[in-house]
Amino acid sequence: MNLNDFSIRFRITAGLGLILAMAVLSAGYSLYKNKSIKYESGEVSASWIPAIENLGHMKGFVADHYLLTSDRMAGRDTSDAAAFNQKLQSLEAELAKATEVYAATLLTYTDENKVQGDQEKALYKDYQTKRDAYFKAAQAGLAGLASAGDVPEQMASVQKAFSDSTPAAFRQSYVAMEAILNFNLKGTADAATKAKSLLQDAETAMLISMVMIVVVGVVLMWRIPASVTAPVEEASLLARSIATGDLTRKIVVTSQDELGELLRQLEAMRLHLGEVVSNVRQGSESVATASAEIAQGNHDLSARTEQQASAL
Repeated sequence: MNLNDFSIRFRITAGLGLILAMAVLSAGYSLYKNKSIKYESGEVSASWIPAIENLGHMKGFVADHYLLTSDRMAGRDTSDAAAFNQKLQSLEAELAKATEVYAATLLTYTDENKVQGDQEKALYKDYQTKRDAYFKAAQAGLAGLASAGDVPEQMASVQKAFSDSTPAAFRQSYVAMEAILNFNLKGTADAATKAKSLLQDAETAMLISMVMIVVVGVVLMWRIPASVTAPVEEASLLARSIATGDLTRKIVVTSQDELGELLRQLEAMRLHLGEVVSNVRQGSESVATASAEIAQGNHDLSARTEQQASAL
């Protein structure tokens, strides 16, 4: 399809509209990607990082709890029962508070990352189970130590039972927290990688759209003026030929736009002027012939008049 089949108004409007549409689409795609990047960055700052920080506190509280209990069972902690229980309850309260904070930072999963959500919930449940098992073993050891009194044999039996079960329970709870921590570290890394990938996609899309807009703009800047200036030059040449009296220059009009209509009208004017000139020429030739015949008739009349005069 020829570009000149469309009107000049349509060509200019369509060209500007195409560039505007490409710019709007590019901006819309960039906004969409930026929204995704903002979401991923928000997940890192509002969920993953706070969870990692809180897990560090939880690990510290559990470790301090185990050290305090072990020192008490081994006789290294010689504080009175009230002071010891206060320190122990304070650690357990801090751990419970940190655990609640972590539970509040569990990600709100969608259908797309439901598997990831189920994995974290399973890890959290495993941690709760193993933490409770450690607390049960520690409390049993402390209760046994309190009931043993100062009897060496009973204290030795309680200490042995504590060392047989409690350290293993502590290690299992600590490993469970390590698993949650590794899960969150991996989630943070994945979110950062996804945000980086989204940013690269947005930059690539912006670069491609910029190149396309430049290419389309250059093509339109060349084609639209050319489709206008060429017919104008043809019209100018035809008008110049007519002005100099040359009515033989013909124009073949192929466009359907406003300038094509102008060229058709100029061609019609040229043909009409040619007909007028032809008619004037034919009239001039008729007048010249009639004048010659009149002159010849006058000459014959004069000759006959002279003959008559001679005869008289």
